[in-house]
Parts: sequence; C-alpha cells; structure tokens
Amino acid sequence: EMGQTIAASTEEMEGDTLVVKGVTFSSQLPQGSSEGTIAEVRLKEIGDGTVEVTMSTDIPLVIHTKPAEGDATDSKMTLSQNGMVVMASGTPASMDYTYTAPEVSLSMDDIAVEGKTAPIKMKLTLTGNTGKSHIENADTRVATSEMKADALEIAVTGAEPEGGGTFNMTGKMNGLSGVGTMRTPKGVDMKDMNAAMQAGMMIDGNFAFADGAYKIEVTGPDGDYTADSSGAAGTMKVAISKDGIAYGGESTDSKMTLTGTTMPFPVEATIAQSAFNLAMPVSKSDIAAPASFLVKLVDLTVSDALWNMIDPGTQLPRDPATLVIDLSGSIRPLIDLLDPKQTEALAAGATDPAAMPSPFEITEAKINALQVKAVGAELTGSGAVSFDNSAGTPKPVGAIDLNLTGANKLMDTLVAMGLLPADQVMGARMMMGMFAVPAGEDALTSKIEFKADGGIFANGQQIQ
Repeated sequence: EMGQTIAASTEEMEGDTLVVKGVTFSSQLPQGSSEGTIAEVRLKEIGDGTVEVTMSTDIPLVIHTKPAEGDATDSKMTLSQNGMVVMASGTPASMDYTYTAPEVSLSMDDIAVEGKTAPIKMKLTLTGNTGKSHIENADTRVATSEMKADALEIAVTGAEPEGGGTFNMTGKMNGLSGVGTMRTPKGVDMKDMNAAMQAGMMIDGNFAFADGAYKIEVTGPDGDYTADSSGAAGTMKVAISKDGIAYGGESTDSKMTLTGTTMPFPVEATIAQSAFNLAMPVSKSDIAAPASFLVKLVDLTVSDALWNMIDPGTQLPRDPATLVIDLSGSIRPLIDLLDPKQTEALAAGATDPAAMPSPFEITEAKINALQVKAVGAELTGSGAVSFDNSAGTPKPVGAIDLNLTGANKLMDTLVAMGLLPADQVMGARMMMGMFAVPAGEDALTSKIEFKADGGIFANGQQIQ
C-alpha cells in the first residue's frame, strides 16, 4: 500500500519460528527508485498470540535519483541494528508493535553523482531506542506511534574532489522523543502525493529533545575554521493533509563559537530562544482558510570582541537584540499547491516568466506581534487588514499601529561615530515626521489606516 514491492527467496518453519530469507523490498518513484535486502527475518511464536521478530544486523540499501532538473545520484547505504527485538500482537485488523533496540544506525557508504564518486560519508546513530505503534487496518489505515531514544549521534565528512579542502561535522542530541499519526486510505497511489492527500492521507508528528551540541571543522586554501554550537531543549512539529501544511520548531539557550586561522579573535553568540512556524492551506478552494507565520529570535548577544570592531568606544548599547514577527490571516489557494502539474501550468500561463502569478489570494492579514529591538532602539506594532481581491489588485482595508522608541538617540550616536552621514539622518527624521507623531521622550507612534475607497491615512492625515 506504500508503493513497495516485497519478495522473499525462501520461507520455512524451524520449530516455532518462521524463517524468511532473502527479503527484498523496492519502490519506484517518478524521479528515482530505492531497494533493500534483509538476509533473514525470524518470526517466533511466543504462545500467547504474540510474535517475536528479529532480523539480520545489517540491511544494505540502494537509492537512485534522477530529478527532472539536476544531476542523477546513486547512493549505497547500510541500516544496522544491534539487538533489536520487535514484539507483534493483536489481530490483522488491529495490530500492536513494541520494540527495543540498543543501537540503530544509518550510514551512507558511497554516493556517486552522474557516475562519479563523491568523497562524502555520513552516519546517524540512535542509542537506547524504545517505541510502540498501533495500526487499525480498515478502509483507511491509521497508524499511531511513540518513540524514545537516549541519544542521536551525527557524523559527516567530505572533501573537495580536487583536494582543495575538507569538511567534518560531528554532533549529538540527547533525550529524544516523538509521537506521530499517519492515515493512509487504501488504494491510493503514493507516487502522486497530491492525489493521496486529496483522498485523505494525513501525517502528523511532534518531536522533542533535551539538549544537543555539534562541531564543524573546515579546512581549505583560504584558512581553517571551527564552529562549536550547543543548545538546551527544543521541539519540532510537522503536519500535512489536504487541509494544509504546518511546520515549526523551537530551541532554547543556543550558543555558538566560531574560530579560524584568519580570524583575529573568536566570534561568540548566544540566543535565549529561537522559533519558526509556518501553517497554510494547500488545496484549491472557494473559501479562504487560516494561515500563520512566525519568526522569533529572543535575546541575541555577541561577544565584546566583535562589538569592539565597530564600536571601540562602547557608545552603542550592547543590550540583547530581539526579533519577533508573528503574523496570521486567511489564504485562498487558487490551485492544489502540492500538485506539480498545476504549479507548472500556472507558470506556463504567465506572460512574463519573471512575474509568475500568485497561486493564492490573501483575504485577511493580522500582525499579532512585531518587535525589533537592538542598540537602544525598539520598534513594535500590531494591526489587521482585510483584502478585496475582486478588482484583481488586492485592496487593503484596516489599520496598523506602530511604536518606535530610541531612534533619535541611536541616529545621533551613529552620526557621532561617523557611521552615518548627517544628511541621511535629516532625511530619515523628515520621513518619520510625515508618518509618525511624538509620544514622549524619543518616542513616536504611527497609525496607518487603509480605507475602503483606496485612501491611506497616517495619523489622520491622508497620504494617498
């Protein structure tokens, strides 16, 4: 049902154990294929309706890709497990699986691009694995799963084919956990993702980790560099269905140090919190559906050594910087965004190849939070507008409120430091005077209103 072809060379009973040898599985995709082999799978009858499943330690995989644009690649990989045991129970209509695996790894042993071997190696290793899943097998197969792992280790090495440099990355994440749900209607073609989604396919997953760290080492003719990074707890989520897609993540207490043979000093940075989120509808519709977008970088700091390069006299405030953009609204897709044929048709219909028509209409937009804070100045804002798309060009109706503090002092400091010409500051102040009104000491506010007749007002004064 997932589009794989599965076969075995032999099947025979050995006492209470069914031994299946030479198990092969393969998939054909529009732009590639994959295949793998398990030398032996052993299914042992426990006696209470439960079956113990074990298999060969190493499982070779071969993946071929041939994208419509780009180079063809051939990858040889190995999936290895040490001591993994799967316990299966239930009925064909309602199955339960639990598993334990002290160690599971996936290594990329060889990769060739257009037939030429690339000097790249990769290995992912999960230790202390436990998990369970439940599968309801009806007209729509519903699989729910949970997993935990003590740690995930990552190792990647690479080199320039002509010997110009090397790349090495190692990393580790601790305390991993995840839950997920997947719905798969029977009879759908998994090669056509849009058709599968329209038929009711759905994927929903949430993942978390306790902490992690990684190191990147690069050597080359322009110098050698090392980047060390670490962070505390983080999360990631993903959901996709005909109703829309959602992807996001969050991390806390991130730290990074960059050193290099050509750098006069190490560069250090910390971020207390970073987050990203995107959610939007993807299916063609006559009705708009909710959408949202979030970018958050809270309390970004950099080392004094870097500050001193641009501000040796410490004239600028070095308080942590913050960026928050939190938007929501409603979007009406004009095509099925997951269907490449519809996307290509939309692009083909454009009179100007550089100006592809938008695949969706925005009917509402709301600024839930806007904050840009750095070097003593801060901009905040909120507001909401709706859009009339009946005339072709979207016409907004609504209002946005903005607040700015510390801008005049910042501009004066930049002029005194010689970083900003005085005439540019004068022009900036004239612009602020047109769109903002004083609201206290070095504080400005602005209310931008969009009227139904097309007029635009700033603090009650019409500017268009």
